[in-house]
Amino acid sequence: MKHWNKGGVFCLGLMLLSLVLSVGSCASSRAVRHASSQPIILVVLDPLAKELACACVKGYGQRDYRKLGARLELTLKQRVVVEYSDDLAESLKLASPGQEVIVVGEQSLIVQSAKRAALKCHPVCELTDPDGNTTLTASFVVRSDDQAKDLKGISGRKFLFGLADTEVNHAVVQAALRASGVETTAAPEKRAAYSDAALDVLDSQSPPHPVAVIPGYALRLLEGCGSITPGDLKVIGKTQPVPFITVFVGENIQAEKEQKILKTLLGINSDAKMLKAMESRDGFKPVTDKKPNGPQANTSPDWPDWRGPGRDGHVPRLPGRLPETAKFIWKKAAMTGGLAGLSVSDGRLILAERDFDEEHDVYRCLNADDGELLWRVEFPTHGKLDYGQSPRATPVIHEGRAYLLGAFGDLRCVNVTDGKVVWKRQLLREFQAELPTWGMCSTPLVVDDLLIVNPGGTNASLAALDCVTGRTRWTTPGSPAAYSAFICGEFGGRRQVMGYDQHSLGGWDVKTGRRLWQLVPPTEGDFNVPTPVAVKGGVIVATENNGTRLYRFDEAGRIIPTPAADYQDLSPDTVTPVVTGGRVFGAHLGLHCLDVQKGLKRVWHRDDNALGDYATLIADEDRVLVITLGGELILLDAKSDKGDIISRLRVFEEDVEVYSHPALVGTRLYVRGGSSVVCLDLETN
Repeated sequence: MKHWNKGGVFCLGLMLLSLVLSVGSCASSRAVRHASSQPIILVVLDPLAKELACACVKGYGQRDYRKLGARLELTLKQRVVVEYSDDLAESLKLASPGQEVIVVGEQSLIVQSAKRAALKCHPVCELTDPDGNTTLTASFVVRSDDQAKDLKGISGRKFLFGLADTEVNHAVVQAALRASGVETTAAPEKRAAYSDAALDVLDSQSPPHPVAVIPGYALRLLEGCGSITPGDLKVIGKTQPVPFITVFVGENIQAEKEQKILKTLLGINSDAKMLKAMESRDGFKPVTDKKPNGPQANTSPDWPDWRGPGRDGHVPRLPGRLPETAKFIWKKAAMTGGLAGLSVSDGRLILAERDFDEEHDVYRCLNADDGELLWRVEFPTHGKLDYGQSPRATPVIHEGRAYLLGAFGDLRCVNVTDGKVVWKRQLLREFQAELPTWGMCSTPLVVDDLLIVNPGGTNASLAALDCVTGRTRWTTPGSPAAYSAFICGEFGGRRQVMGYDQHSLGGWDVKTGRRLWQLVPPTEGDFNVPTPVAVKGGVIVATENNGTRLYRFDEAGRIIPTPAADYQDLSPDTVTPVVTGGRVFGAHLGLHCLDVQKGLKRVWHRDDNALGDYATLIADEDRVLVITLGGELILLDAKSDKGDIISRLRVFEEDVEVYSHPALVGTRLYVRGGSSVVCLDLETN
């Protein structure tokens, strides 16, 4: 297939020439004297700016930031110099100390680049595209003659990464693959440009051909430039959308000037010519939830939920090894006995606890960068439970709201920015359910616009609430509540919510709540605490009386009652396993590693006195991080057949118990133990 021609080369030459001529050019061609002698630098990293894209597709990839710079000049009465770049740090090397900077481009790339450039800045607005969206999806593309029709058919393939090399992009790609049950044998291979990734797919000589991951806008440009012939590639899947073109302003820009900048940018939505120049339907939209103090060192996707964004304990990357000693970013006091996991989103950390008098649930929101208090709310909640009265459920942060569930069934939705209550429900009273022995533990599950909870009432074993209003959307009858968190995924070709009630494992239809199937284990008495873990074509469950089992599903999405495999020596009371690289890692009387493809055959077992009777596990594609009950970190080589420990690190010198699930965001680990909550940096350099 012909995919590169002289026209494509000529376009590339024009792009390079345009870039050379544009860098350092003044945003306005007029020679005007302004009140400020030092200009503002407007650094453009937008891949659809006309200086950074080719002009082969009319009206696309030709955003004119010089016109935007000229508009800012008129408002600010200050010269604006426009720099076009794909490297923020390099662009800022020419800036004078203290020079004011505005940056516009892909949000995750700016956040990551700002750290490297030591630039303190924060987002103020986002640019809408021609359809009015402010987000971007990535596309999984294969050759048109490839047999794969969707992501389910590409397990074991080589992946070529043609996106900006950011933690956010890596995470959404991995999340899309896991959601489709795709197992990868190696990390995606990075390509310098999306065109390289696409062309390498076309150039592959024999199946199985690689899969390229490229920006959603890329295929149109590649075909328009003649780099590939229309129809050479086909899209077989997409990632979830992520924020795309965002404007950041430097922290040294005064508030009054920042407001002028924002007003100018928002004002273009009424200017048809400017909208055309920016290839935008609605112009800029304000960012309503800024990160405190702008981009922080933790630039990967957030940890807004139980076991992370996918409820699977996965992160894009773990460190190659742990530092020799703990490198604390900050330490803050916390109430002892905290059980709920930590949540981190948009630079905010939320932790749940009780007050000294054991009369109130207390939720604190801290600045994730320095640990300073942003807000604190408390709600009266009375009762007595074993293991204390502190909330068990992890706060869930989603689209500017936090969902807070207390141990006695009090559910509240609050604004993340200030903690103000949006709506509240009392699950036990309203759904006529009994309080479980150890309280309400299951972290609410966000699915689309629904918040799934498990009151455990006879007529409302599960209930779906509207995320925005809190009103009941559906209920389903069944058994009392168990303690495990629910997950959502596609099993047997059917999207469903999966989890436990007091007696059984089950699947429920997302839209109606109708129960699809029920699985009662052979041995009674499980407390049903560990969370089910989705794997390709099935689910891994682990409980104290029935061991670890792998179940498959039929074509109707119902579980096949006979386990496809089981391993009885991994029988945890409370520890949820993590699955990576086709292996299950769990903790129960030591550490276990099982091979999924070989029927949960034991790869290795390691006794470790530091483990205690509880641990949490976090994984990437190559390593597993174990956080022990005593607060020690153990980094394992997930590929090793002998359970090799890469390194260890003790976080707390004093005796503590770490029952609260830590949160890992980028290289920063947030851990709660004893009477403190800490943030430490896992980078070794």
